[in-house]
Amino acid sequence: MTATGGVSSAVLTILASTDVHGHLYNWDYFSDAPFPADPRSTGGQAQPPLGLARMSTIVARVRAERAPGAVALLDNGDTIQGTPLTYLWAHPERAGKDQQLDCDPMARAMDLMGYDAAVIGNHEFNAGLEVLAAHTRSLTAPLLGANVIDRSTGKPLTRATAMVEKAVAGHRVLLGVIGVTTPGSAVWDRSHLDGRVALTDPIEAAARQAGRLRRAGADVVVVLAHSGLDEADRPPIYRQMAENCATSLAGTVPEIDLVIAGHTHAAPLSRVVEGASGHRVLIAQPGAWASAIARVDIPLLLGDPAQPDRGPVVRVDHSAVPDWITICPTAGQDDDPSLVANPQLAAAHRRTVAYVNTPVARCTTTLSARSATVRDTPILDLVAQTQVDAVARALADLGGEDADLPVIAQVSPFSRTAELPAGQVRLRDIAGMYPFENTLAAIRLTGGQLRDYLEHSASYFGQVAPGTPIDPRPVTEGGITRASRQGRTVWDYNFDALTGVTYRIDITRPVGSRICDLAWQGTELATDQPFALAVNNYRLNGGGGFPHVRQAPVLWDGQLEIRQLLIETVTERGVIDPADFFTRNWEVVAGR
Repeated sequence: MTATGGVSSAVLTILASTDVHGHLYNWDYFSDAPFPADPRSTGGQAQPPLGLARMSTIVARVRAERAPGAVALLDNGDTIQGTPLTYLWAHPERAGKDQQLDCDPMARAMDLMGYDAAVIGNHEFNAGLEVLAAHTRSLTAPLLGANVIDRSTGKPLTRATAMVEKAVAGHRVLLGVIGVTTPGSAVWDRSHLDGRVALTDPIEAAARQAGRLRRAGADVVVVLAHSGLDEADRPPIYRQMAENCATSLAGTVPEIDLVIAGHTHAAPLSRVVEGASGHRVLIAQPGAWASAIARVDIPLLLGDPAQPDRGPVVRVDHSAVPDWITICPTAGQDDDPSLVANPQLAAAHRRTVAYVNTPVARCTTTLSARSATVRDTPILDLVAQTQVDAVARALADLGGEDADLPVIAQVSPFSRTAELPAGQVRLRDIAGMYPFENTLAAIRLTGGQLRDYLEHSASYFGQVAPGTPIDPRPVTEGGITRASRQGRTVWDYNFDALTGVTYRIDITRPVGSRICDLAWQGTELATDQPFALAVNNYRLNGGGGFPHVRQAPVLWDGQLEIRQLLIETVTERGVIDPADFFTRNWEVVAGR
């Protein structure tokens, strides 16, 4: 602390995490081993080693350096979904009695670390509002959502804001925290939220709360925005609201000093924008999967030079905003013993390892997803056939005219590293090939609509010259996949293959005219031929922007979890043999 002319200066340090996604330890439950120090081991989403246990070491060091009362610890959402650890907590019925968890592991870890506030991320809704409520009760820190509105009361489902009191250089400093989340959840988790929770404009919600916090005495105001930086030319995600709006929020909401961004899993970053209150506002985005924490050192001016006897006056010194932030990676850190040795967390980890290693079947040969982004493979067809069978059974049980519809399925290559080994297959092998907690539904589409659907999917590939090798690497690495659509990378999970129809994707052609020889049962597909398309809930609710889906009649939505269906299917089969389900029905070509 320094002092000049009756005014002293000091620093309030804010530490922020985002998109932790259940990564308590540096452990890949799908491979039953630590993540190697290679971002490819995380699908490029984070740089290992990672995890809250390592992040906690950074937090403890900063508190020792700065004094605990001068440090605030915040989380920016997407915490309770993403690994088998959090899945097992949210779905205890899936495990045996000796595998059920005795605590909410993420809440327990965050309590041990001393978080001051957190925000609801879109994935907090995935397991339903009851699971979210249980997490809210387990977590000591307030869980915020100013734009997450309970329709029955018209008020925030949890809380809109928190006022966190800190002690900086002997001064009482009030940190006002606002939490907002992307409105995209109203689309992606419609089945959980429809009629119960409304997602309103995050910018408007933050603006309403910022002035209120200032009037209540907040010296510093930070917005936890589970939202990425603005994206040019991206259509609205829901009711004319953008999926990502952190830049606009920082530039238009008065009375704020800092915005913590996330959601997109982009590389850690900082941006400075001209704020609406005459000072610059910093946007800080930490690393996903607890791979990096953002440290923001906010300089404060303590006192009033014109009235030195007025008492404590705290103001933010905005003169050096770009210099406030440091990104602290967890790689190179040791685990915090208080998290590693905690009996509840250690037991939760141990039981999760036992759960994912449960044997479920035997496979006649190794099935790999390594090339599934560019060619039909048995590992994708196993998923697709499981979906087709479940939908066909459901439609038959419902009866009526839809019972006789031909059923086809969409399936995406979620993991390039997934593999079912020859011999014994464990639950973690199945979870590794289908890592998301999606549920299954069925919609009615015509042959013409299916063609449009496939053309949209085919924009995943870059356009190439005739004879170009079919290289599964991304376009940025010299391959043909993960091309850009409307200025945004098309990730693997937004490439869909369809079973039950045959077709070729000619990537020498421009986007919109790539699907060739589309046929059903050996005959060119009629534009008015009706089909039942088995889709996951992400697609059903508009994820990926596939045409016709949101408007299509929903034939069935049984809320059956696809990964659990896979586990039950292979367990019942006992033997996984590609001869029982694999049909090569599509291919990618570079010219005829």
